[in-house]
Amino acid sequence: MKLGFFFGAGAEIGYGLPSGGKFAIDLFRQDPSRYKLELRAQLRAIDSTTPYATFWLPPRYVDNSIYAFGRNEFTSIIESSIEYKRDEIIRRLNNFDQECDKAIRDLGIDRVRLGEVFHALTGVEIGERRYQHAIRLNEMLARDVQLFGSEHYSAMLDIIKLAANCDDLKRYVTAFLQLLVGAHGQDLVQRLNQELFEAAPDDLPIFDDVTGMFRLEFNRVGSTALELLLEENRRFDLSENADANQLFCAIAQQVLENIFTTVLDYQQLIDSHFRYLFSPSTEWAKFTRMVIFLKIARHYINSQAPDAANLPDHGYYHDLAALADGVEISAVGTANYNSILAQVFAGLGVALPEVIHLNGSVNDYYNPYKNTVVTVDRPEDVDTSQIHVPFILTQSGLKPLTSVAMSRRYVKLFDTFADSDAIVAIGFGFHKDDSHINGLFRELLEVNGRRLFVISVASEGSAEDQKRRLRNKLRISHAASQLLTVIPVDPQSRQVDGQLWMDRVLAELNPEGQQ
Repeated sequence: MKLGFFFGAGAEIGYGLPSGGKFAIDLFRQDPSRYKLELRAQLRAIDSTTPYATFWLPPRYVDNSIYAFGRNEFTSIIESSIEYKRDEIIRRLNNFDQECDKAIRDLGIDRVRLGEVFHALTGVEIGERRYQHAIRLNEMLARDVQLFGSEHYSAMLDIIKLAANCDDLKRYVTAFLQLLVGAHGQDLVQRLNQELFEAAPDDLPIFDDVTGMFRLEFNRVGSTALELLLEENRRFDLSENADANQLFCAIAQQVLENIFTTVLDYQQLIDSHFRYLFSPSTEWAKFTRMVIFLKIARHYINSQAPDAANLPDHGYYHDLAALADGVEISAVGTANYNSILAQVFAGLGVALPEVIHLNGSVNDYYNPYKNTVVTVDRPEDVDTSQIHVPFILTQSGLKPLTSVAMSRRYVKLFDTFADSDAIVAIGFGFHKDDSHINGLFRELLEVNGRRLFVISVASEGSAEDQKRRLRNKLRISHAASQLLTVIPVDPQSRQVDGQLWMDRVLAELNPEGQQ
């Protein structure tokens, strides 16, 4: 039996790597100074007499200022997040108590102690006073707002009223309020722009000229939240000496991070700058911003990967290495950028087919001048006669996907998957940003009739619920969805009903136990 495997970010969380949303937040916290120096050195190494320098780079490219993404660019992140993820923001804020419960567990805060320090300050228990009747959002924005009836948000408001030196908590409470108003406001603005006239004659085009007139002031919506997230080393006292203000600040910070790891959408920022990699002579500032961002991303990804000696001794990659006899790994693809999978197999002395990185990797470099991709083991092996940038985040730029090297990767992986008995996807979200990969799986299901097993986490819903959502994401027919099987597992044990995910896949493929 031949099985193909495909891994997403969820497969590596158990190895200590951050989720996609946490990755995005941390990325924008990095200091760009060292990467500017790197780019300056690259520019100085270029022969100024070549056609490359003469016609592709701007005059005085060696001495021109080098730029990085700053506060102004973050406005587009807020706008994109609220525009495309507003329903998720509203849902999370309406479930604010559940978000706080999770944050309290994540931080290891003792609930009894939390209640005691809150009672010492306010004289009441958490949840005894709520503000759902004292605070009402304008009904034009929304009629069903549950945030003000939340036990924990109400508790934060009580602390602000009674405690001294609670400026940090005020900022957190304001941040949640801005997100709430911004998300509902964006919904209202969109309805107004799309439905300004309830009826209008089709043969009178003048009405088209007065649509799309409303917009949110995005530089104010969510700005406090982003400031709090981007400020490094925000740590609060969680010891026995911590007061209610400090504990609730820590909870609020954790809730904010948890929400943004889900909704932060930096796609628009990258999309709006990626094309400038191809025109440095006319768009130097935007060109350098994108180069610096990709350098930061590569270094951050590398720094998060544990050393081979410090890798955990269990995880999805270890499970794959222990695959039963009689089962052949036909192909391995990944949307991740590092080489942890190869390190695990090498450490166990197990042979592994070539790992095909569909979104680029930390060893891939892209030459925008020639639209080529090269793979090297060491950064110093990259040709210095022309600018090469780390080749990652490729879903943000379609042009690199047309390079010969990347085209071959896709074709090779698809052909090998098509020749397999089934494909197993682990920790991959099938999001719209990965539509180039989703299309590969869609064709395997609808055209090639291959079975697809998706290993997900049980907390995301039942197998049938997840399958229904996945069918919509992949845009496959109901007939093709019969080839799709979702296996929700416990993220710690990687088991479902006491059975390891791999054993469940094999059992589904061999109901009578024959390999």
